[in-house]
Amino acid sequence: MRSTGFVAACLCAALALPARAAEPVTLILPQLDEPRTLSPDFAPDSGAYPPASNIYSTLFTLDWGLLKGTTAYGDLAESWDIAPDGLTITFHMRPNVKWHDGAPVTSADVAFTYERIIRKKYPFEPFLRNVASIETPDAMTVVLKLKTADVSTIPMMAQASQWWGKIYPKHLWESQEGFDTGPQVKAPIGSGPFSFVRWDTGGVEVAANPDYFRGKPRLDRVIFKHVSDGNVARAEFDAGEYPYLPSEYAPPLAEVKPLQADKQVKVVFTPSHYSRALYLNFAYAPYASLKVRTAVAMAMDRDAINRLAFAGLWKPAMHGNVDTQSNWINTEASFPTFDRAGAEKLLDEAGFPRKEGGWRFATTVIGQPLADCLAMLPVMVQQLRAVGINATTRLLDQSTYFQMMFSGNWETSCYATRFGPDPDAFREHFATTGSRNFMHYSNAEVDDLARRAVLTLDPAARRPMYQKIQELVVRDVAFINLFNEQKTTLERPGWTGFPTDESGFNQSITWYGLFGVHPPGT
Repeated sequence: MRSTGFVAACLCAALALPARAAEPVTLILPQLDEPRTLSPDFAPDSGAYPPASNIYSTLFTLDWGLLKGTTAYGDLAESWDIAPDGLTITFHMRPNVKWHDGAPVTSADVAFTYERIIRKKYPFEPFLRNVASIETPDAMTVVLKLKTADVSTIPMMAQASQWWGKIYPKHLWESQEGFDTGPQVKAPIGSGPFSFVRWDTGGVEVAANPDYFRGKPRLDRVIFKHVSDGNVARAEFDAGEYPYLPSEYAPPLAEVKPLQADKQVKVVFTPSHYSRALYLNFAYAPYASLKVRTAVAMAMDRDAINRLAFAGLWKPAMHGNVDTQSNWINTEASFPTFDRAGAEKLLDEAGFPRKEGGWRFATTVIGQPLADCLAMLPVMVQQLRAVGINATTRLLDQSTYFQMMFSGNWETSCYATRFGPDPDAFREHFATTGSRNFMHYSNAEVDDLARRAVLTLDPAARRPMYQKIQELVVRDVAFINLFNEQKTTLERPGWTGFPTDESGFNQSITWYGLFGVHPPGT
């Protein structure tokens, strides 16, 4: 990569917002992490997701329209049919879609991408685990033959398409052994609303695709700018450098009321199907004990965390789900309430008495540089220390954080647990072989219920199974749910269509998509 002069030059050219719609429109968007590559399918890479999700297309996807009930909509697929027995899904692709190099996008590209993901066991592979075969009877048709009926296939693939499952051009990648080698790793050619221009240290530039099948975007250019410091991002937003401040840089919620009074700022709250939770690694000796895990749960004072970290604006989560999943949540299964004396008693009973210095055992709590985690961590650490657990914090960039979580080389973590768009997310997080079961939790009854639930087509028959799963994971303290996530973003008035704004629902094309953004005057 070249010098940072590219970014500086781009930023200087883009600082002035357009006075008229006819003038070229450049959007600068800050993001926490620098991409490692621009090939998102082969490995987790939080820095790649925003630019890659605008360069590449998926077969189908979702965005925050999920909150209004849209669990999936077509991208390269115009529509799809599911056979009555649930074993065959037939996708009908949009005609006349082109790669950025002008070649046609066909069903062969979809089959090639999915088959390589399965063969190489890339991150999207768990969402294709039930695919027996992929057929392409013609250039515009993709047929997935499933091993068993699985009602979660479409919503869970749509969910994972936020990060992976991007469709790659076969004619450019088939000569490569994987998706981690070749010129497209750093100079991608996709079929999405924006085409790659260049990538230098500090920023990725993309340009509007005039041949995009939904029409040319209203943004002529986007610069994804790496800003690792939330204070810097906020200062640059205040200075007018960009009109949208993503939730990763959310301001302290104590500032919300003054911001809402500022006519130059629009504060947007977006609920979600995520929670904020405390994860305990069962492989770390103290956490193998149910009494210790229960004690940690009892040490968490949600009201104090809410008051000190969120100015009372987040809603505590006491159950094994979040409130947005109202059709599935089991409100009868609740985590222990705050009880410091009870926590101390359980820790003593578990064989971890206070020793010299007053400490029972030590732990490091890792977290991402997300605004809410940054706010929560100091309070949670103090609550752990108050019961004799010598807790310290370690903040990591997102990519390193997830590498550590997947490796199992961690003890305690502030984590965002996802409970949708289908309740099969419980299998992903809590089944013994779940791809995000970072805790090393294992319960044979949970495994059996999760397996049977996805084979059950009737939602009314599925619901008791997920109610029981929640009962079990709460009883076992497989994790400690703390809060319903609420995303807080800042916008400049006149701009619409950002992904977390209702005006961008069902047209953003992933949570990172910018196709739906309308600058002022358009």
